[in-house]
Amino acid sequence: MSYKLGFIGLGVMGGTILSRFMDTKEILPGDIVVYDAIPDKAAPYTARGAHLAGSAEEVLSAEIAVLAVKPQNYKEILLNSRIGCRTLVSIMAGVKTATLSKLLPEGTAICRIMPNTPAFVGEGASGVTFVNVCDTDKALICNILKSMGKYVEISEDKFDAVTSVSGSGPAYVYMFAAALTKAGIEGGLSPEESKLLALQTIEGSAAYAKTAPFDLETLTERVCSKGGTTIEAVNVFKKENLDGIVSDAVRACRNRSAELSEKS
Repeated sequence: MSYKLGFIGLGVMGGTILSRFMDTKEILPGDIVVYDAIPDKAAPYTARGAHLAGSAEEVLSAEIAVLAVKPQNYKEILLNSRIGCRTLVSIMAGVKTATLSKLLPEGTAICRIMPNTPAFVGEGASGVTFVNVCDTDKALICNILKSMGKYVEISEDKFDAVTSVSGSGPAYVYMFAAALTKAGIEGGLSPEESKLLALQTIEGSAAYAKTAPFDLETLTERVCSKGGTTIEAVNVFKKENLDGIVSDAVRACRNRSAELSEKS
């Protein structure tokens, strides 16, 4: 049987992407084939009508096959399978399209995506690059990305930067939210009160920044009043070189991403 879309790997990210896209109902569940080395992970999707493949090779015969496995596992899968897909989609960090192309039949199109975990609630941020992908497949892949949140089409040489900003970025935000929550508790708020206020402030600030007619620096200044309270906190951030700390952290992440890409 021929399938339009296939997924190999149904972990947190692979499963999230598939679930978000199935919600769009753009492709009938019966046109989707899935496989995971742990069969139970496929149950939520087969329950919705997707076909359970007996092997990864069966998925690689779909028109578009999504490879959502750990980077250390992809070579074995591709080397031990007959590959019949028109387009291979990879969400694996650190694996270049040039590396994948060496393991694929000549003429196989490749799409590389760097998603992030907020895709789980349809608020993800993804980077994507296409290599010889036809318009039909590109349109479908873009619709998958839209179901996950926002995306930017970029050249592949920017993937390490995307990884360090949005791919790993949720961890940075969670750390700041945890620190802000802890500080609120130290000021007398209950853990529940402080967490609610911290998370809603982050969510609301991001939503406003998307639509406000000001850059981020101006938005910061607009919250501060001379001689007021906010400026005292902002001055501490500046004194402790918040920009430099963030820059150093993101650079370390970016360098590690580049290192993994060279080893893949």
